[in-house]
Amino acid sequence: MLRLSLLVLTSVSIVAPAIAMARPASMENKDDMRKPDDTHRPDMDGFFDPFGDPAEVDAMALSYVCSIGVDSFHWYRNDSIGGDTFDIDSMSTNVAAPFQIAVEVEGSWEFTVHSATSIYVYTAGLGTSAVSAGPLILGDGYHLIYNDTAAGGSELHLDVPGPSPSSSGSGSGSGSGPGPGPSSSSDPLWDEIEAEFAYVEWKMVDGRLQYRFVGNNAASNLLADLHQPGGTGDIDVSYIGDSSCSSLSLPAELTDAPVSVPAGHHYFEAGTSGDGPWTLHVSWGFETCDEDINRDGVVNIDDLMAVVIAWGTCP
Repeated sequence: MLRLSLLVLTSVSIVAPAIAMARPASMENKDDMRKPDDTHRPDMDGFFDPFGDPAEVDAMALSYVCSIGVDSFHWYRNDSIGGDTFDIDSMSTNVAAPFQIAVEVEGSWEFTVHSATSIYVYTAGLGTSAVSAGPLILGDGYHLIYNDTAAGGSELHLDVPGPSPSSSGSGSGSGSGPGPGPSSSSDPLWDEIEAEFAYVEWKMVDGRLQYRFVGNNAASNLLADLHQPGGTGDIDVSYIGDSSCSSLSLPAELTDAPVSVPAGHHYFEAGTSGDGPWTLHVSWGFETCDEDINRDGVVNIDDLMAVVIAWGTCP
């Protein structure tokens, strides 16, 4: 049987800056670490081989990421694997801080675990198993990779690879981008996100990628590298307190407004003053409406066909 390998990785990435900017020290020498593009997870029921038989499909979508106050959260786009790398540590201070990485797999997908302390994977409907260093192969289903907050400390160094160069695979990475959803070639991409003792979350909501970062005290901080590969992109930004990006014209505090993103790298920082609470919300993606049945940002014949195919009595 003809086998199609599909990979769907939802995320955020960056390229060389078009405007000369000095990188913050912690971001130096990381041009080879970049995050996968935002793509949407394919309809697995729509693939057939040339002889009319359903093709076997391997696909993976990173659904969401959430980390609550771990000692250090580090994510970056990793071009060497065509995907994402997570390095999350909560071994010494906030040893009970939880984090989760949710992935949805069709067929099977292989991840690489470089190190894992008190880490488990829960598969919906099947239960929980321990995660250790080495290959981690997940099969059909919805999986949560998480830490044991009662273990007295935990850490995870995980590669979420894209398709191999020899395959015709498809996948969608994180969030960051997180999860399946529509994308545009004009969208920006995250290259790297570093946070200490902060709340970090990204996921897909109604076809838009949403990122939320929250911190409270002198120890909580954020440094995130947003990259616009070319042309001009658009994002929505709102914030409270000590959150900034020197290369972008952000709205006033407590104002949710669109921000134009020129080509290049743009570094968001939060918590650098060391005092008081801060939040930062960033989102982008297609605006959808009720008539946009397939949530691709356009109302056209595809939406009409989706209605016709589903014609009949409601379940």
